[in-house]
Amino acid sequence: MSYSQQELEALLENDEFVSWVLSPRPEENAYWQGWMLQHPDRKAMVEMIRGIRDAETVNSHELADQIWQDLQSQIETPVRKIKWPRYAAAAVIILAGSLWFGLQRTEKKNLIVQKTAKHELTASNSSSTLQTIYLLDGTRITLSPKSTIHYSRLMAGDKREVFLQGDAFFEVAQDANRPFIVYSGGIITKVLGTSFRVKGNEQIVVAVKSGKVAVSRKESTEQYILLPNEQAVFNSKQNTLQKVNVTDVAILANPVPTPAVLNYDEVPVGDVLDELAKMYAIDIQYNHTLFAKCRVTVMLDQESFYDKLTVLCKVVGANYDITDETINITGQGCN
Repeated sequence: MSYSQQELEALLENDEFVSWVLSPRPEENAYWQGWMLQHPDRKAMVEMIRGIRDAETVNSHELADQIWQDLQSQIETPVRKIKWPRYAAAAVIILAGSLWFGLQRTEKKNLIVQKTAKHELTASNSSSTLQTIYLLDGTRITLSPKSTIHYSRLMAGDKREVFLQGDAFFEVAQDANRPFIVYSGGIITKVLGTSFRVKGNEQIVVAVKSGKVAVSRKESTEQYILLPNEQAVFNSKQNTLQKVNVTDVAILANPVPTPAVLNYDEVPVGDVLDELAKMYAIDIQYNHTLFAKCRVTVMLDQESFYDKLTVLCKVVGANYDITDETINITGQGCN
């Protein structure tokens, strides 16, 4: 036996190992192939894990039991059984395909995020409280209960578009070259950088807290320019759009406070990358072993995701590139 039961559990909970087992990557293949070929029982274990992909109908306990029994039958030296709760959880992680942001569907604090198409996400607030969504460009969206928003994960291209059903407060990151456009019901709201609320279904209200926005009806050239404390009211039944002053100032408030600055003091860079990945629902891949000794002391303010990533990479002497929907971190690591 070339590994202990604790090492087996650690491997099953290692995102880098799981990613290689299920979807081998050329840059990682040589390392793990060499590791696997050192002992025949490792190859048997890898083949067993790959077979999990065909066992999605089995619950986690039965799946873990099956893996354990099969491994025992193939490996000459039996070992003591692993505690089931941790191993079962590891089996679920493998079935899911590693971290939460790689899932087709996930639920975190009642914010359900689904991948609906390539580069496209839909977030639904199933709770009774406000939920926050962070976009890669630095925009923050506060989504009200029973509301849904559809958007591009990468926010690439010459415009930033989101599709809203319900109520949301937008704090849009400034980008003079790429307007931010919200489609809601029968109206279109276009901004460059501002804070405003879009609310309603049959009667949709767009109220501006700061900056300037342009509101128009679909398939219409007529538009209203809204300044702070002004709002546009769209009646979908009558297909009318009216500009008026804000009378209920509560509509301009965002009860969710601005997030605190992310401040790290001698923290492993991997922890920071993992936190950013969860915060922005993006897949970040890096060599855990290579960067294991890298620690950072850094303050990340309200910049965009890419600005934060650039700062981190400079601190540890790394680079990043984007392949499809994945951020790949490369570098020499730390001694």
